[in-house]
Amino acid sequence: MVSVIPREASSAERERALEQAARDYSITKPRITVLKADLSNVAIGEHEGSLRGMLDESPESLVCMSTHARSAVGDMLLGSVANDLLRQLGRPIVLAGPRLSADWQGPLNMVIVCLDGSELSEAIIEPAVDMAKETGAQLFLTQAQEPESTHTALTQDASESGYLQRKATEILKQYGVQANWDVLHGRNPARAITEYVSGFPGAMVAMTTHGRTGLRKLALGSVARDVVHDIHCPVLAYTPVDQA
Repeated sequence: MVSVIPREASSAERERALEQAARDYSITKPRITVLKADLSNVAIGEHEGSLRGMLDESPESLVCMSTHARSAVGDMLLGSVANDLLRQLGRPIVLAGPRLSADWQGPLNMVIVCLDGSELSEAIIEPAVDMAKETGAQLFLTQAQEPESTHTALTQDASESGYLQRKATEILKQYGVQANWDVLHGRNPARAITEYVSGFPGAMVAMTTHGRTGLRKLALGSVARDVVHDIHCPVLAYTPVDQA
């Protein structure tokens, strides 16, 4: 359990708060760390007190954090800490959005991988497979498409089902993990994903992000941002280093 506070704040007070949180969630013998830092620069660089510096010393650890995932320009979608860590760490982070269900307590039963046919989206496959192996969860591949005419939709659905089936075959061959798949439909891909996942208790969504910043290409991209903001379950997000 890690928390960052202003340099002038009391470490003891924050430590007591974290200890109480651990008791509330029945966490036994937690390792608690309180970092003091300039909060405007908490995630950047390797200076003392930065999350980046601490996490670089634990490359095998899995980072989990909450985020507001707002879409307002002033908030840059994820908030500066989550956004900076995603872009800099080069490894997956589990994000809990503002609508994470209070009933979501695990165990993790299914890892639902969101693909769109691009190499970037497929970068999440290995981390998702690792998560499924570690937890014993099922692996499920999905791809969202916008509805077209009946004929076009049937043709596109068959094409995308073939793509997902090929990926499932590759995953079985490369990692020895069985994966199922489904094509989702809806004019809003994020909503289609969110509504689909709501039917699976103990699910986690896994998806890559492009990691770009600026007004045209904000931190997560609109689909990933909206999924993190609206979905009831955790999201395993990953920004490949060459996309940061």
